[in-house]
Amino acid sequence: MTPVKDPYSYVIYGLRLASNQPIPRLYPVESTRDAPHDVSVNFEADAAQSTQDVAEETLWYVSELCDENGDSALKIWKRTNDGGYRMHYSHGLTFHLNASLTHISIRCAAPMGENDVADFLLGPVLGVLQRLRGVVCLHASAVAFKGKAIAFAGVPGAGKSTTAALFARNGHSILSDDIASLVERGRSFCVLPAFPYLNLWPEAVYMLTGQDKPASESPALDKLRVPLESSGSRLEREALPLAAIYILANRSGDSRAPFIEALPPQAALMNLVANTYGNTILDTTMRAQEFRVLGQITESLPIRNLFAREGAAQLGRLYDLVCEDLARNLR
Repeated sequence: MTPVKDPYSYVIYGLRLASNQPIPRLYPVESTRDAPHDVSVNFEADAAQSTQDVAEETLWYVSELCDENGDSALKIWKRTNDGGYRMHYSHGLTFHLNASLTHISIRCAAPMGENDVADFLLGPVLGVLQRLRGVVCLHASAVAFKGKAIAFAGVPGAGKSTTAALFARNGHSILSDDIASLVERGRSFCVLPAFPYLNLWPEAVYMLTGQDKPASESPALDKLRVPLESSGSRLEREALPLAAIYILANRSGDSRAPFIEALPPQAALMNLVANTYGNTILDTTMRAQEFRVLGQITESLPIRNLFAREGAAQLGRLYDLVCEDLARNLR
């Protein structure tokens, strides 16, 4: 078994990546010919695109999220001649995916920091690639708890990353931030490890650490990248069986908050459907697969609504509340 020094090799979401240049913040792994790569990544120096490329593709997806100019933040085209995809962000970053979803090429129309490019690659681009490959992904962050995976799902801004950081502060390993990819193993669904950092709002960093609110280091992203090592935690390297899901509801002014409410099976299923990642790009076959997986999860795992309150003073109680609930319900 002969090690392969080049290209650079990584594992994320259970995928072995080969890249023609280093990908910031990922832990490199040794590449061997006995462990072939699942996806190759090519950072291209030439941002040009031929007229023929554009002429042979049709608009497939338009994001509802707009940039400061009112343009859609993301558009995806599908190539009509070979079935590949072009994901274009309005700030000039473009990702080309081949039809078999085994190759990603990256082009930047304007200079952009390598960390910013990596954030889009490791987050939404690999999220879309996984969904197109048939992997069900929750819009959730996941942490390790006594050898199990606990997921915190919710809409953007619900506090998924902040809750994961709260568990990291208490010594728990992190499995994923924002995208929890599920793989079926035996009679369980496991959460696959993602990347070794959390994306946190500056206010969350201050709330969790007491440090002055730092400014975002990236003009393309509002959040801060916080390496897990700096929080005393680490990335969980092994996939762990999913044991419970908490749906983060809107911050509550109820005097009981933080508190947890059980969800009836049908409501739990609808909440999971609403909180899957990239669900707007699914075709009929993908949706059927998603319903099968989510139905099995709903029948076998506790799914709860978690109501939090604003303010750092509530974080300790929130952590204790979830731990108490897990102690009662984990099998």
